[in-house]
Amino acid sequence: MYVHCPYCLKRYKLPADHAKLLRVHCRGCGREFLSNPTEAHRHELEGQGHVATAVVADIQRDFRNFVIDVMRRQGFGLVMAEDGYTALEAVTERRPDLLLVNPYLPGLMGVDLIARLRELGRSPKAILLMGAIHSSRRYHRRPESLYGADDYLEEGYTEQAVLQKLAYHLHLPLAVDGSSPGSKDTESLRLARSVFADLMVYHPEKMARIKDAPGFFAAFPQEASEARRYLEGKKPGAGELLSEVVNQYVAWSAARGGGR
Repeated sequence: MYVHCPYCLKRYKLPADHAKLLRVHCRGCGREFLSNPTEAHRHELEGQGHVATAVVADIQRDFRNFVIDVMRRQGFGLVMAEDGYTALEAVTERRPDLLLVNPYLPGLMGVDLIARLRELGRSPKAILLMGAIHSSRRYHRRPESLYGADDYLEEGYTEQAVLQKLAYHLHLPLAVDGSSPGSKDTESLRLARSVFADLMVYHPEKMARIKDAPGFFAAFPQEASEARRYLEGKKPGAGELLSEVVNQYVAWSAARGGGR
């Protein structure tokens, strides 16, 4: 079994039957890191004949399971990682086409993982952030800032929206209905989702009580007005897309019994 130092990527051969965690002193950079052989064995791709390969760095949760189910049906080869160091090792070893990463990961945070891959020149073709778990004490994505990622997948996305992002960034002929992810209308919708996602991150308690679109606009009158003006400034008529995004969220939340 081979592992890589997460700091300098020097490669080491380790026995596969040692204890679950092993502290390794790197002779290349002089730093220490923990190796998890159980996780390393999971770097093998599922199945054969993949349209593309991806490392999914996220903890066990409904949104992650939804996304990987969509990708499996499209023929993606997947490697799962539930902490940042395992993800770094998986990306380094497998050289996937895509990295999906939660900004807040145990061990090495997602934003630091992205920075490390960029620094080492080991970035996949595309890096997409997975919607962060909502907590005022955790990572907050600022508008228009993806911290080195190319794009993001936000909770509430439909299967079509997920596939549009994947097809666009990987240049794949996936089974996607609707407009091209690069079209002006879809770009405006992306901005509307970004604005809405920021409200989900910053106001999770209020968002949890939203049952319909009127309730959303009543709860966020100032924010909704500012968001519409912002979207209209980007493209005339785009302000109305905020209502579409709200309705998608309400339908998604209702389908899951009002959320978690």
